[in-house]
Amino acid sequence: MKMSKLAYGVGALLLSCSLVSGAYASDSAKNSAAAAAKGAQAEVLNPIVEGVTNKEYKKGPVIKVASYNMGAARVSNIDEVTNAIKALGADIVALNEVDNKTERSGKVDQAQYIAKQLGLHYAFGRAIDFEGGQYGIAIVSKYPIENWEVVELPSGEPGVDEQRIVLAAEIKHDKFDSPIIVLNTHLDYKEDHSIQKQQVARINDIAVANVSLKQIKDATTKIKILMGDFNDTYNSANVAELERYWDLVSAKDSYKMRTWPAANPMADLDHIFTSRGQRWELKEIKVPGGDDLGVDWDSVSDHLPIIATMRLKER
Repeated sequence: MKMSKLAYGVGALLLSCSLVSGAYASDSAKNSAAAAAKGAQAEVLNPIVEGVTNKEYKKGPVIKVASYNMGAARVSNIDEVTNAIKALGADIVALNEVDNKTERSGKVDQAQYIAKQLGLHYAFGRAIDFEGGQYGIAIVSKYPIENWEVVELPSGEPGVDEQRIVLAAEIKHDKFDSPIIVLNTHLDYKEDHSIQKQQVARINDIAVANVSLKQIKDATTKIKILMGDFNDTYNSANVAELERYWDLVSAKDSYKMRTWPAANPMADLDHIFTSRGQRWELKEIKVPGGDDLGVDWDSVSDHLPIIATMRLKER
C-alpha cells in the first residue's frame, strides 16, 4: 500500500506516533492471534467405522467399462459418436468433452441424446458455461444411476485456465452385491503439469475421504472405478501419484494403450483405474483403432476409446 507524503515537521511527529501505535497494534494482533490459536481446535477427521465390508469371491461378477473422449462430436457428428459408443458394448462408459445445448453443437444435449438413442441411463457434469450452454463430462450406463455429483478440481487461474471436475456416479449393477462408484475426469493439458498435480491430489483426497462426497454414502469402502482423459502417460509422475490409491488397468505392452491422436496414436492419455480397496482379474483390455468393431475410429474423434473387461476378485 502506498502512503501519501506528509508535510515536513508534522509528518515526522505523526510518523513517530504511528510507529509507536503500530508496534502496540502489532503486539496486540499477535496476542489476539495467539489466544485464538490456543483456543482453536484443528479439524480432526472422523474414523471410518461403517460401509461395505470386505469380501472375496471364488467367481466374482464381471463388468465391461470404457473411457472415451468424444471431442464434443466436432470431428464427426453426434450420430456417429452414438454408433461408436454402441459398438463398445460396455456396461458403463465415461465420456469426455461433452456439450450440453451449446451453439456449436446445434443446441443438442449430447449426453441425453446418446442415452436416449441407446436406451441408457446418464449423468452429465458441467465444467463450464460455453456458447449459450454447458461443456463438461458425462457417464452413460446400462444400469441405473442412483446418485451422482460433481466435485470441482483445482484449475489454475479463473478465466484463463479451464475449470476441471470429477463426475461421480453411484451405479446399481445387477450382477454386483454392492453399488459401483464410477469417477470420471478430464485433467489439465499443459506440459508443466503443475495444475494437474493439484488435480491428482484432489482425486486422491476423494479416494481416502479427505474430500467427502455429499450425495454418495460410504464412498471410501464401496467399489470404485476411475476413468477419463488424464492428459498424461502411464510413466508420468502424476500417474505414479494416483497409483498410491488406484491400480492402473493396462496391457503389459504400453504401446497398445496409445489413444491420441486417433489417426496415428503416440500417447496413452486416456486411462482406467480401479481402487486399491478391490482386486480384479483383467480379462481383456483393448484400444480399438482402424476399423475395429465396425467403426472407422479416427473419423469419429481425435481420441481412441479404451475398453476393459474385468472380474471382481475381492470387494
